[in-house]
Amino acid sequence: MEQLRNPAIDEFSRRCRDLVATDAALCGTSPRDFDIQLRLHAPSIVGRQVGPSSHRALYDELRPRLIARCSRIAGDSEQADLLANSSLLLGGGEVRRNFTIKRTDGSPVGMKFAVVPPSIGHLYQARLHYLLSPRADTFVELGCYLQGASHPSSYLAFSMCDRPGTIAALQAHGLAARRDNVLVLTRALGLSDAARNLMSFTIGQAVRYVRALGCKFVVTAFNPLLGFTGSALHASNFTPFASAPVAYCYDSFGNYLTRRQSMSDLCMDRRPENYRNLLVVLGTDSTTRKETRKVKTLHHLAEPAVNDEASHTPRLDVAELLRYREHLEAAWSKSTAHPSYALEPLSSKGQCGVSSVWLARLLRQREIEATYCYGRLRFEKRGYSSVDHHCWIEVGPPNDPARQVIDLTCDQADGFEQKVICERYERLVDGGIYYEPVTRLAMDELPRDRVWPRYTRLEESMREKWGMQTLYESV
Repeated sequence: MEQLRNPAIDEFSRRCRDLVATDAALCGTSPRDFDIQLRLHAPSIVGRQVGPSSHRALYDELRPRLIARCSRIAGDSEQADLLANSSLLLGGGEVRRNFTIKRTDGSPVGMKFAVVPPSIGHLYQARLHYLLSPRADTFVELGCYLQGASHPSSYLAFSMCDRPGTIAALQAHGLAARRDNVLVLTRALGLSDAARNLMSFTIGQAVRYVRALGCKFVVTAFNPLLGFTGSALHASNFTPFASAPVAYCYDSFGNYLTRRQSMSDLCMDRRPENYRNLLVVLGTDSTTRKETRKVKTLHHLAEPAVNDEASHTPRLDVAELLRYREHLEAAWSKSTAHPSYALEPLSSKGQCGVSSVWLARLLRQREIEATYCYGRLRFEKRGYSSVDHHCWIEVGPPNDPARQVIDLTCDQADGFEQKVICERYERLVDGGIYYEPVTRLAMDELPRDRVWPRYTRLEESMREKWGMQTLYESV
């Protein structure tokens, strides 16, 4: 832990303590949360100190973006507190095993553990979590709700492990880890006034839940540079097994970008200093817990190589796509359709965007990176109408004539009765079918696109109709 901290940033944080406290009160947030943002942005300026009082000038340089981020999070958190009934815990409380919270006056507050709908999960990731960066590949979201609340007081998000180096490090410790039995805890947060042990309780309940999905190991990371101690993880019996490099990237305005955001943003400032996270693992059953407790050393992972996320030709056929199409049809609704089709009878029209996002997410689980395309579908043959505003996905470089075009709603072109297309671009052109993209988005860019709220409604409907996927089904 101490070896992964950065003395310069710790000292900068210490010198700015009074400034942080003043501005935290201005923003309506805690000094701790404001300090996290200070530390998150400090790598962009650290090393430029020229004198004992230079911390004030450096702080003033960061201050506008820190206030903007913290004010935004504080405002959204206040609204979330209302929806989560946080006022029930004014004065604090302690979680009990019978799913109640004992308040300081001795009275109980009821609580439940449940799956968090993707639409609410997106709010927590995009507007409440300190990174302000929703994960497009979130697999399942879980949390604890106070009685009568529509939003959770504690929130956890899990994704499939897409870092081969992480799996390799687990295996090097003798753990039987594979892509189909590891989940990564990617986001965790608790709202204000939550009971002090609510997060560790939520983690315990979540581990039981993901075990039923086929998960044997839960991996997560915490960043000592940001002042995190991992106390909730320690209380939940996570074991350190590796350290991994952290990328500190900033846009043209100096705002922090996650690694996934930075890969798709053109204007950024990447700081390659040797900052590292601590990776920890927890077994989800008694056997794997015993195995993880035997881990006594750390592997030091290298920076992920570009080809770690390489795409390849989809292992899909038309029959499989038609099955997906049938499942999607059962989940389509007016709320998942593009607003342009709100007054038309329910059909594939207007469902192309959400269906393409759904398929892109499924392909990533299979280690296939797809590009979301928006543009025009045009036919050379008479009798088929063009679709001027259409979405589909492609796999492969954008200028490669052999790239794969996958379209789950091509029948929205009047006169064209084929429901799905899965073919190389050059063969479609030979057949007089032209996919002409205006915009291309990587999957990690999609949560910031206007299609995402409608996609979350589709995902919720798919789960209601067909249930949650297991890890085995996903890969």
